[in-house]
Amino acid sequence: MNATRSPRRALLVNLLLFAVAFGLLGLVIHQNRAKIAEVFAKPVDYRFFGVGMAIYLVALLITFFRWHQLVRAQGLTFSYRDAVRLGFIGNIFNLVIPGAVGGDVIKAAFLCRMQPEKKPQAVASMVLDRILGLLGLILLASVAGAISWRSVDPQVHVLIAIVWGALACGILGLTVIFSPGLYRPLNRLVAGRGKLEAVVRELEAIGLSYRQALGRVIGLLGVSTFVHGLYVLAFYSASLALFAQLPTLVEHYLMVPLALFTTAVPLPFGALGLSEGISGKLFEMVNQHEGAIAMMAFRILMYGSGAVSACVYLANLRQVREVEEEAPSMVGAAIDETVVEPSMVAKEVADRPA
Repeated sequence: MNATRSPRRALLVNLLLFAVAFGLLGLVIHQNRAKIAEVFAKPVDYRFFGVGMAIYLVALLITFFRWHQLVRAQGLTFSYRDAVRLGFIGNIFNLVIPGAVGGDVIKAAFLCRMQPEKKPQAVASMVLDRILGLLGLILLASVAGAISWRSVDPQVHVLIAIVWGALACGILGLTVIFSPGLYRPLNRLVAGRGKLEAVVRELEAIGLSYRQALGRVIGLLGVSTFVHGLYVLAFYSASLALFAQLPTLVEHYLMVPLALFTTAVPLPFGALGLSEGISGKLFEMVNQHEGAIAMMAFRILMYGSGAVSACVYLANLRQVREVEEEAPSMVGAAIDETVVEPSMVAKEVADRPA
């Protein structure tokens, strides 16, 4: 494991990330200053913000349910109430609190403390949850691309083709993860490649852990796609609060997932500034020039959920501070335990029915 970064270095990195995020946001605001002025010159329909906030929170709660089901599939005792509590704590880390410890690491560390005898399974649930979340996002955009193919411009066709390619790669990756017979040639391919080999071994461990629950995993991929569909509806509702004319809902289902994909970039406040700029460029492809402002409106919903998360965080502040200090080392050790040894692969292949 790498040594923990010194406080001074961590502070400098955080200050740099803040500077980049707010610099990008300032650039987006400057480029859209005339459109922003037009928005503030007209009345805002706050009812749509209320509807969007409700949809966003429902989607968030379903996301916590997805993780809860993945944990339970590993045979761990884990209540939905705890999943919601840890989910909101992780959400505040992802949205607001800067630093090296992300929300997924905090959630995994909490679960490791709750299930000390099954730490590898706890971490595996978190990794697979993130994989299903990203793949569900791409799947939603792929379906929207297929539906809207005939009605969009040729430049959007290129974007749709890229999304389809990403979906194919994701499905291929999942197929490999859940196919132990492919582990040996894959391990030979990545042998001696350092971090890449470690990542592959960890993904193989996840495949072995969830192979008996493959049906549940596929079902939860569908849940993930549905959740992202709700996020798109929340985005659309926030946009309706500001604009009278919008791209079609299908076009939103194509563009919004790609914009939301950028929020995973490790910049403060959910990739503040970067996502606004990308959203603006994406919506220009469907002749909507207020995409950046629409993303800012969606931020209100994101940070509204952050306010709920902050309440849960403060209610568990003492535990969070204890876990935060040991989270990187605890999760790192659990990841090391998940590495699949060649003997495990050989046994799994041998045990498969003919």
